[in-house]
Amino acid sequence: MNNSLSIEYALHSVVNLAAIPPEVTVTIKQLAHLMGIAHAYLAKVFTQLAKAGIVRSTVGSKGGISLARPADDITFYDVFVAVNGRGQLYQCANIRAFSLGYVPMPGMCEIHQTMREAEERMFDHLRKVKISTMADLLLAKLPQGSAEERVELIRGMLGGAPGRRVEPPKPQ
Repeated sequence: MNNSLSIEYALHSVVNLAAIPPEVTVTIKQLAHLMGIAHAYLAKVFTQLAKAGIVRSTVGSKGGISLARPADDITFYDVFVAVNGRGQLYQCANIRAFSLGYVPMPGMCEIHQTMREAEERMFDHLRKVKISTMADLLLAKLPQGSAEERVELIRGMLGGAPGRRVEPPKPQ
């Protein structure tokens, strides 16, 4: 898919799935409703996530979507690569070869080298960020209560009228 909106949707979706208790069945349509985004577009993102082994879907009356492996074993980098692929973000067209006064030199040009180093730093950082960490941060923002109360809150957030985002209750 290779665009930042797809990556954003994928990251938020996977973090939300990690935060939702396993006893709560979730569909792509419900998740799209929760996030206030288009169901059809999110379904395309989930195709990429499923191919990468990050999510899985089950069919039937209790079917839905879930993480294919523990959230602690999934990093932001895994999600990024699932949606964006493993190619380099910066594409060098070797413009320097067409510049006036160009003298061929061995090695990578300085601009390409700088962009490649920046990419590697970003990828290193994404490899360190676990989905479970972000899910914990998300859950910390919900009103505190018993496990049953939190499950009911999440169920309520997933329900509601189609096309209308359901906001969590304000902490008192």
